[in-house]
Amino acid sequence: MPETQGLGMNLLEIIQDIHAMDEELHKYETKYGLRSQYFYELYKTGQLRDEDPVEVRDYTDWAACYEIKRHREQLYDAIVRNVLKQIEAQRPISLEELTKVLKSAKVPAGV
Repeated sequence: MPETQGLGMNLLEIIQDIHAMDEELHKYETKYGLRSQYFYELYKTGQLRDEDPVEVRDYTDWAACYEIKRHREQLYDAIVRNVLKQIEAQRPISLEELTKVLKSAKVPAGV
């Protein structure tokens, strides 16, 4: 799944990406018995051996999934915060109304 800056993505697609990455991350976490955030720390600091080509491919894929998930979460958070800021001054809103607003929301510029 290519990393984009959120261009053309809607909220549902972002949520789907987050869940897809969760599934991929779960596979690696189960295989290696290590949560992704700790793997990523080891990966980024160069503390993982790179002798086994299969493991190296797993490292690369695992890190990419983790980075995509984090990026999508940032996009989601930016959209929701932006919408909540807009409705903050208005009357109370139902979850049904909020869902409609969120579905039509766009990714804020610069995210």
